[in-house]
Amino acid sequence: MSIPRRSRSKFKPKFRPKSLTAGVLAATTLVVTACGVSGAAASRPDDAKGKNASAPVLPARFAQQKVQWTACGADVTPEAVPGAECGWVKVPVDYAAPDGETVKLRVSRVAAKDQGHRLGSLLFNPGGPGAGGAADVASGNWQAGGQARARYDLVGFDPRGIAGSGQIKCPDGVAQGPEDPPRTEAEAEEAFSDATRRAQACKKASGAVLAHMDSVSVARDLDVLRTVLGDAKLNYTGVSYGTFIGQQYMKLFPGRVGRMVLDGVVNPDADLQQVTRLDVKTSDDALRRYAQDLVARGDDRLGATTEEILRRLTEFAKKLEQEPLRGADGEEINDATLSMYLEMGVTAEESWKELTTALVAALGGDGTAFERFEAGTADESGAESLTPQEEQAEENESSSMPAVLCLDSPSAPKSPKATARCSYARARGTGRTQRRMRPRAPTVPSTGIWSGGSSRTRPPTARADRGRPAHVRGG
Repeated sequence: MSIPRRSRSKFKPKFRPKSLTAGVLAATTLVVTACGVSGAAASRPDDAKGKNASAPVLPARFAQQKVQWTACGADVTPEAVPGAECGWVKVPVDYAAPDGETVKLRVSRVAAKDQGHRLGSLLFNPGGPGAGGAADVASGNWQAGGQARARYDLVGFDPRGIAGSGQIKCPDGVAQGPEDPPRTEAEAEEAFSDATRRAQACKKASGAVLAHMDSVSVARDLDVLRTVLGDAKLNYTGVSYGTFIGQQYMKLFPGRVGRMVLDGVVNPDADLQQVTRLDVKTSDDALRRYAQDLVARGDDRLGATTEEILRRLTEFAKKLEQEPLRGADGEEINDATLSMYLEMGVTAEESWKELTTALVAALGGDGTAFERFEAGTADESGAESLTPQEEQAEENESSSMPAVLCLDSPSAPKSPKATARCSYARARGTGRTQRRMRPRAPTVPSTGIWSGGSSRTRPPTARADRGRPAHVRGG
């Protein structure tokens, strides 16, 4: 589960998961090697034997549509790789009512280099949830390696309600909500009331798609894409939350699974509470590794021992809660700000040096330290100011993430009181990290209202059969 990027960041984040580049390249090579690339395209799935007995018949208006491929415009990516094409594929908003409203999915494609030995399409989803994949493929930000790049068309798509695919809309400032997490039950109740108002505003502006952004629906969209692209089976690479979509597809359409890479697998049985605990533990472990590295290198600017460093950061967070610093533009630098930058910094080892410099300066009372940290790491990585499209994509991701998570979670709270308690627990976190790196307020505590109040019954957990061409990598 990825951490939401900072809202309205001035710079492209340096902290993009490595699995989105090198990790996926390696995994894709492994799966192609394991499955072989010398054979012809897979044969048609044998639906008659019941391998896809639960799959509904796709109406002809969706199954027989043709993609009108054109050069990708600046609304997809400012710099498309040579040969990148973009188009649209129409899918039903609600698969239970396929004759009702539809949504257009934006797709991108870079053709296989060796068309004479082409094996089909390889679809990609970068995770999030809330991230689109069309720009990643069109810009060359994601590429398969070796023979996979030569023999597969790389296809990216923006999931329903995300980026270019009928993205959900929230009035300015509505989606993000307050920066500071609630600290008492009363504050949690107030946060819930505020979230209810915000969620209703987003629902009104977004329309029907908001209640149908679950991963089961996205998996069905994948099957429409497979059909329209002319592939007998789905070849797919999913990163992080994209692995959850792949798992849903495997369960819904087992006879239509081609070659599949699931990189950084999300536990399909985890609910919101488990995910929260895992996120907190992951951050806590990363912070401890950071402190241990300082001690091992003899850098005692934050403390001489691991425990001293952690204790000092804990005390600093408590101090900022009561006496926040001020940034260059007058913005308040409080304990939530510290939490955000620690979370950003400790999970990216290449930024540990810059993080230490910023922490030392901040401990000395410099309120601009973290702003310089963000700017410095961005400059070092060659990052530029965010384009309008990238800013919009980040805003959309912060809005769509809670919608997807709440629809996908079997234990998403529905009643006001249960939701408020869930929000309070998520905001406070658990374990030692809560005292040093308390997560910011959840984007939208009102999960039941945010998702339109609808519920989904997702398929049972997908289990890979022996011999099935799926390569799985842990997070």
